[in-house]
Amino acid sequence: MFRDPIRLHTGQKLGRYELLMPVARGGLGQVWAARLRGARGFNKLVAVKTLLPAPGDSQQMERRLLQDLRVAALIQHSNVAQTLELDEQNGTLYAVMEWVDGETLSQVIESAESSGGVPLLVAVNLVGQALRGLQAAHEHCDEAGKRAPVVHRDVSPDNILISYSGIAKLVDFGIARAKRQDRTLGPENRIERNLGYAAPEQVRSDAVDPRTDLFAAGVTLYLLTTGRHPFQGKDSAATLRNLLSDEPPTRPSVLKTSYSRTLEAVVMKALEKDPARRWPSAEEMRLALERGVPQAFELGFEAQLRTFMADTVGDRGQKKREAIRRAEIVVDAGAGEPGGGTSKSSVKSLRAIAVNARPARIESEPAPARRSMMPTLRPLLARSMPPPRLRKPLLLAGFAVVALGLGLALGRAPRESPSVASAPAVSMVDLTPPRPARSAVVPSAAAAIAAAPSASATPAASNMPALRKKRSNELR
Repeated sequence: MFRDPIRLHTGQKLGRYELLMPVARGGLGQVWAARLRGARGFNKLVAVKTLLPAPGDSQQMERRLLQDLRVAALIQHSNVAQTLELDEQNGTLYAVMEWVDGETLSQVIESAESSGGVPLLVAVNLVGQALRGLQAAHEHCDEAGKRAPVVHRDVSPDNILISYSGIAKLVDFGIARAKRQDRTLGPENRIERNLGYAAPEQVRSDAVDPRTDLFAAGVTLYLLTTGRHPFQGKDSAATLRNLLSDEPPTRPSVLKTSYSRTLEAVVMKALEKDPARRWPSAEEMRLALERGVPQAFELGFEAQLRTFMADTVGDRGQKKREAIRRAEIVVDAGAGEPGGGTSKSSVKSLRAIAVNARPARIESEPAPARRSMMPTLRPLLARSMPPPRLRKPLLLAGFAVVALGLGLALGRAPRESPSVASAPAVSMVDLTPPRPARSAVVPSAAAAIAAAPSASATPAASNMPALRKKRSNELR
């Protein structure tokens, strides 16, 4: 089918993608955590699935696989892991898919065994999400708008990824056909392990349709809600006999007496050996689940899914993220610019398109400290004309002269106040008319009053011009 593949290792590039670390291996290939690096430090984590050659490969098988992968890449739904690219390098065909930060449903089941298994409501919700993804695939239309359903052919807990936030995503659309071509059973091939999820028509190599995927969804729901596989035998031969026989599996209520009869009816209809008696579509099966167990689809149930995932596989998620970070450090250590950071040439190109034409500050020069987050504003007058240099000294000299003059004036005031205060004219004068009996006293009192103002006013009037002239000289 393909030429001998190249030997892959951490740090190797497949097209635009750097391989970081292998995270899973199957019968037809290996899944790597890889990184797409872009300009300006852009990084995007993706999953790269390499497809290795298997026995019995043919040109016809290769064409079918490529066609299935191309069609699967057209499915756009939140419950389907998106296929981003399909390419080949040195004989290695690889598919690039979105990175789902989570675990396979089979790993979740295994991790939950120690705590009593997956809770019923969580199990029903996860299968309901997978049914949404299947409905999107089964309703697929080609470029002409004609209905062209995509059958997964390998719905199983290994091909349902559960993110740590509780989102279920289907993976490996189109690859099941290649796996079924190889009939070799062994530890490196998942056909033996996933045989119990195959519908009877698949085992007989009859035609398949969307109801084939609903049979596998029913097996998954049975396993999640009862803890047992409906057709599992002692070995592969016994499992095949259970699948092909007309006998239905044991009813869940026999294994668990408290099992909901409504939920049991949904599960048993999905496990019908005759496709005509199964649910006609994934959407109808999902709606039946929603009617039978409405609590699993209530608004806000996502919080319970996140809590369950954190309690069950949260430690595995932290270890996986840390391992990927270490792988990135190893890869970056051998790169020219670790971490995809911005180079000096990039900084120069950014300066070239800058609007501000001022020269750029040297990289080693520290940025000036800002004392405030508000912009610093200069007065308009300060920008238009320079301030006079001698204005400030002259003003200070003027203030000093005025202060000296006031001090001298206040120093002379106490010496002039006695002559003014001793004048009788300043005291209150009795304006009552004099009485005749005291006529001899009036002249002497009148003379005293007339003499007092003249005596006190004469020195003050004579000194005023001299004071004014002296103050004028001091101010000058």
